[in-house]
Amino acid sequence: MDARAEPLANRRLRILARATFIWGLLILYRLVSLQIFRHDEFQKLAQQQQDREVEIQAPRGIIYDRTRRPLAMSLPVDSVCINPMRVPDLALAADLLSRVLEIDGDALLGKMASAVDNHRGFLWVKRKITPEESVKLRSYNLDWVEFRTESRRFYPKDTVGANLLGGVDHAERGNAGIELSMNEQLEGKPGVMRTTSDVKQRVVDLQIFTDPQPGRDVTLSIDERIQHVAERELAIAIERTHAKTGSLVVMDPKTGEVLAMASYPSFNPNVPPVKGETLETRTNLPVSSPFEPGSVFKVITLSAALETTNIRPGTIINCGNGKITLFKRVIHDHHSYASLSMADVLAKSSNIGAINIGLRVGEKNLYEYVKRFGFGKSTGIPLPGESSGRLRPLKQWIPSSIGSIAMGHELSATTLQLAQASAVIANGGML
Repeated sequence: MDARAEPLANRRLRILARATFIWGLLILYRLVSLQIFRHDEFQKLAQQQQDREVEIQAPRGIIYDRTRRPLAMSLPVDSVCINPMRVPDLALAADLLSRVLEIDGDALLGKMASAVDNHRGFLWVKRKITPEESVKLRSYNLDWVEFRTESRRFYPKDTVGANLLGGVDHAERGNAGIELSMNEQLEGKPGVMRTTSDVKQRVVDLQIFTDPQPGRDVTLSIDERIQHVAERELAIAIERTHAKTGSLVVMDPKTGEVLAMASYPSFNPNVPPVKGETLETRTNLPVSSPFEPGSVFKVITLSAALETTNIRPGTIINCGNGKITLFKRVIHDHHSYASLSMADVLAKSSNIGAINIGLRVGEKNLYEYVKRFGFGKSTGIPLPGESSGRLRPLKQWIPSSIGSIAMGHELSATTLQLAQASAVIANGGML
């Protein structure tokens, strides 16, 4: 039959059949390609979308005082995150979340919009929210809001021992004080968990590959009751003297154990830093802020004299009627004394008496005993930022330095060093 005479309908039907056959072959080829040749590749991509490895935060160790009262512990709290790609109305969502979580709504809206523009499916909204915020937000049953359990450091005694304990960052890594210096012991090892989610990002299966290893607990020599009293009395003294800062150390002279270490000003580690708060409020002053000890240092001068000279507590010391010229340098006393016994030089804190005792001791002996009492070097306490103070080598002394050193000048020491030196006296001369 002549093709030209073939009915138009039959030709169209044949063309359609051929097109359908070719279309079917293409589909078959595509199915074979996807299901057989590229099966492993697409299975891997699907797993990447559905499966996610999540780090399981390990509980941080507890910090106890010497009587096992907890000073710092970690508690589970909720953190809020979202998939911005699934949020139906960004502006409405930002407004709702900002009111419930008390955050900046405009800033959140900007972050959400940026995440959508960059096709990012994850955004932290607020980490470590309060239980009240969690209850309120959960009541809305928003399927695009996800809650994740994290850990929050809690200090049950609030300000007690705050400068000593320090604090942690958002990832619960120590950033000051004991939390920093003993971070390796306190910080556990995180675990790993794999979750499988459905199309709505709801977890349908999870598998823990590695269990988290909790951090180790740490017990301090601090006594929480003594620490509380020390901080209270330090605050009273600061108010009475109108001082700006102060520090206090309580030490057991028999063992050298620190029973309390107080700083003023202090802070509450449970409360985030406020705008304008100075670093001074969070500084552990007893170990990091050296100063000229002044008259309390006369104990060291007199101790050196008892060891290296024939001076005894009853020995009469010339006090020069309150004035002495030492290598062309004129030094005055706070009160005019003609002479005092060695014991009264200490009791009345006579500068001239201490200088004359220091001259009897001599530069070399005085320098040696100042070092023996622990000045000029760190104590080795396991706290960050400890200062060693300042004690110039003997070769750097000027002729009148012996007079200054004898009454506690031309050197600097921390409160901890002074407490250690005082403990030597209380412990019969043993450091």
